Amino acid sequence: MRTAVELLLWWGLLLLLNIVLISSVTPLEVAVGGGIALLGAIGAVIVRRASGAAWGGAARWAHALWAFPSTLLADTGRLVLAVLSPRHRDGGFRTVRLDPGTGPAWAAALFSATPGAYVVEAEGGTLTVHALGDQVSSLERALTGGTR
Repeated sequence: MRTAVELLLWWGLLLLLNIVLISSVTPLEVAVGGGIALLGAIGAVIVRRASGAAWGGAARWAHALWAFPSTLLADTGRLVLAVLSPRHRDGGFRTVRLDPGTGPAWAAALFSATPGAYVVEAEGGTLTVHALGDQVSSLERALTGGTR
């Protein structure tokens, strides 16, 4: 039953993404997108099971979702500055310790969905992040409970 729910969630997410990205929404486009989304959903479930990944706890979920849009905008601005000016290129790796009860899988996915950071390793409650700069984003503060 859990696998069916996970498959349905992946399928819905992928189909929604397809609908947002296509130029015209016709029944044929939705049908083809639904089929491709199903293949992607099956692959996502297989990969998640093979990796042993789990979503983890839901602590800080609401805080992280609230902070995501502002982080997305701020990181996009930092990325533009880094592309246009070499003196704004000060990125590197750092360790981020998540607030207890925060799921590392969803936190890593949310972190990596911004242009300013990408999670390269998640172990326990610790993420290794390649970040665009040294600035702590509002998303990072939300996931760590304000600690670094």
